Amino acid sequence: MPSVSKSHTVFKGKLVIEEATVSLNDQSFQKQRLRREDASAVLLINTDTNKIILTRQFRYPIYDKTEAPILEIIAGKIGEDEEPLQAAIRETKEETGYRLRTENIQFLLSCFSTPGYSSECFHVYYATVRDADKIGEGGGLKEEHESIECVELDAAEFVRLVKEAKLRDAKTYIAGLYFANYI
Repeated sequence: MPSVSKSHTVFKGKLVIEEATVSLNDQSFQKQRLRREDASAVLLINTDTNKIILTRQFRYPIYDKTEAPILEIIAGKIGEDEEPLQAAIRETKEETGYRLRTENIQFLLSCFSTPGYSSECFHVYYATVRDADKIGEGGGLKEEHESIECVELDAAEFVRLVKEAKLRDAKTYIAGLYFANYI
């Protein structure tokens, strides 16, 4: 098993990059990682309309690799002193304007988004809402520079996009595959 020593911060801004010495089989080498907060993600379906509610927003890291913003399930960082479920409920309200009730949300899985360089772990949920649960505009938070568009797709259309590999976001695929096969 490798051992890790001499860990230090190389860069600290909105992102934090750390570097450490890793020893394995009598060899030592440098490794870097992006230290990221964990996140919660929600695959949301309105049972009154049978529509999956997705988000679309500008993503700087991929803007030059896509022709348009990609479709994603609801997602956001877990705040300090916040549990993953609380973050899922908060992010759903901020991004879509829907109020989530704890009895209508189901934990699906936790997974690392990109373990080759990032510490970020996603906690993925499936949740249902009704038209009456729409209590706000959504769209994200201005102070976080968010401008989120909600996109509603028939559940069958969403499953088709998943099966035909038409989506580009990993967390959305994972939730979509789970939805298509188990829900």
